[in-house]
Amino acid sequence: MVNNPTISVVIPCYNDGVYLQETLNRLNEQTYKDFEIIIVNDGSTDDNTLSKLDEISQSNQATVYHIPNSKMSAARNYAIERARGNMIVALDADDYFDKTFFAKALKYLAENQDTAVVSSYIQNFGLNNRVFKPRGGTVDNFLFSNQCAMCSMFRKEVWEKVGGLDENMKEGYEDWEFFLSITSLGYKIKILPEKLFFYRQTKKSTLATQSIPNQGKLLDYMLEKHADVYKERLKNLIMKEQVLFTESRIAWPQIIKMIKNRISGKYK
Repeated sequence: MVNNPTISVVIPCYNDGVYLQETLNRLNEQTYKDFEIIIVNDGSTDDNTLSKLDEISQSNQATVYHIPNSKMSAARNYAIERARGNMIVALDADDYFDKTFFAKALKYLAENQDTAVVSSYIQNFGLNNRVFKPRGGTVDNFLFSNQCAMCSMFRKEVWEKVGGLDENMKEGYEDWEFFLSITSLGYKIKILPEKLFFYRQTKKSTLATQSIPNQGKLLDYMLEKHADVYKERLKNLIMKEQVLFTESRIAWPQIIKMIKNRISGKYK
């Protein structure tokens, strides 16, 4: 175990024990070695997962905590609160990074103090092999869609400034809301233009099973929480003629409608 790590890798785990050893093995391949690993068992019910977590804990491959099932935001926050590194790497129990990601992301953050988060292009594997190229950027890039994977490296001090991940968002989009909060403070998010994050596609995807079915409720919550940000940024976009007008007069109800239509893909 690293005594004074620069990076803390935080991994929520809910019934994903079958993938954990592969994830740990991939982490040990990182070219940058100064990191600790924290796994939070988010109320797993699978015996294989529980025995695997015990094995990992006893072999000192990682620090393992157990909490009642509280969903991803709470599990990540629990780990980050206990993290010793000043840089956090968020990783899911069934995914992995290219072995050069830590070194490349850490270098970029060291050289760019206005950047709070670094991620990369996304290579899916498992049920499909699609590649995604999020844009990252500033707050304008996060108004209508999430442009960064939650699996990323970010400054712990910035996590503290925004109050952590929102634990009310149990059905998903908590990553999008987190990045919107960060960029609203003026920070930038960098996407390294390489496929350095490998995202396992399974049938139990949170996006497919929870986020999309609850999209309306989640968007209402985000719009209400960040109303001031949306009003100010939408005003700027409208003045720059970068927003598609759907009404002859623009008021807050119309702005909400425009945002929802843009997010849902009605207007491209």
